Amino acid sequence: MSEYVCKVTLEVNGSAITDFSSVSEGEVELAKQVNLMNKTGHISITPRYTVQVDYVVPLTGAFDWTTVKDGRLTIENEGGGRTTYTGVYTTKIGEAKADGDKEMTKNITLGAEARKEE
Repeated sequence: MSEYVCKVTLEVNGSAITDFSSVSEGEVELAKQVNLMNKTGHISITPRYTVQVDYVVPLTGAFDWTTVKDGRLTIENEGGGRTTYTGVYTTKIGEAKADGDKEMTKNITLGAEARKEE
């Protein structure tokens, strides 16, 4: 059995970051409703992908999230499925929180240009 249910890797500027305790994929809006004369219509819109990760801050050498531009985020599931986000950039750096025992995490919100499931 695998050690992880899923593994998250961010590749940016030639380095790989794997210090994540959780990941959450955001909602994706694909269409909007528009009012027409006697009915409701729908229009397609460009999807906007977001992912929130909890980054585990190491004791030394914390990653500089302001440098993330055009990265690649890969989420590998235990069953073999993989979701890849490309064109990843940092949109928001959240507050740091400590669990009181052993680790401190920061909530990071990432935006992406494209999403692909394999």
